[in-house]
Amino acid sequence: MSVFITNEGLKNFEERLKVLIKNSKELKFLVGFFYFSGINELYKTLKEMYNNNELETEHIKILVGLYVDADNYGIYEVAKKKPYLQEYSMEIIKQTFFESIKNAINSNEMDNKDFYEQVDFFIKLLEEEKLVIRKTKEPNHAKLYLFKLKNNEILPNLFITGSSNLTKAGLISQNEFNVEIKDFGFREAEAYFDMLWNSAVELSKDDITKLVNIIRNETQIKKISPFTAYVYLLKSYLEMHQGKDLTKKDLIERLKELMEKAGYKPYSYQLTAVSQAVSNCEAHNGTILADVVGLGKTVIACLTAYVLGKRGIVICPPHLIGDDAKLSGWKKYLEDFGLSDWKFFLWVNLRKH
Repeated sequence: MSVFITNEGLKNFEERLKVLIKNSKELKFLVGFFYFSGINELYKTLKEMYNNNELETEHIKILVGLYVDADNYGIYEVAKKKPYLQEYSMEIIKQTFFESIKNAINSNEMDNKDFYEQVDFFIKLLEEEKLVIRKTKEPNHAKLYLFKLKNNEILPNLFITGSSNLTKAGLISQNEFNVEIKDFGFREAEAYFDMLWNSAVELSKDDITKLVNIIRNETQIKKISPFTAYVYLLKSYLEMHQGKDLTKKDLIERLKELMEKAGYKPYSYQLTAVSQAVSNCEAHNGTILADVVGLGKTVIACLTAYVLGKRGIVICPPHLIGDDAKLSGWKKYLEDFGLSDWKFFLWVNLRKH
């Protein structure tokens, strides 16, 4: 295999890690940021080793140099360098690190079946101290993977360094450049890791308990009952379809007066539909009225247009446009609801325009 690992073709970092992890008695990883994404890709290898009692205490040491944050564009790393001089600031580092992991797990990237099924295993590794995590005091962007092999009389200890973080993108999908070195430099690289590890912020058993509690109860993997899921779905649906408040500026009374003046009875369900339609228009620049026949979709549409107070057009077949006396069809409706600045287009003539 080439000493260069780029995630192109056979030069796949994930596959190389699986081989090296399976043949290592100790692993020391210094990474930019960590939120289970990359180690999730190594689940089968680690699970097999665990079942075969091949994972020792502190078998996997992961030293995290940066935090992660999440927004609409995905997960990204941040340094958040602060003057960590006071003793209490160690707690600040822990709190920020825990919040960082929570934000990452709550991102869309981690919302998948595999992670839901595998996260309990990684939590078990944390609780049994087979996986140990620490956070550097100062931001560190380095990526260093040290492998202390089981039989180093045949194969020497080796390390990989380069651009890949311990994430799915860093292991598989993203173009990276890493180099595997086995003939020199291991002692110096391990000394560098150990120096950072010994000075890093250590997570106590209480800290791990707190982290596990955050993961289980404050992220999207939290287990909920079918009834809770139903209530939350119902709440979200009602909030999403909550209409605009038309009681302000006496809009409801004005609409009722407008309808009664034109000879229409102001039904409450129509006024509710108007508030929802107006809310949709403001949020999404449009709405669709799809009620069954006879509930007054035309009336609702005209009232919505009246509330919005904008010019518009009506596109309809010839037989619905109405007469010039405005006693029928759309011409009557627009006259009734004060939409005199609206224009008509016959759908058969649209190509001409």
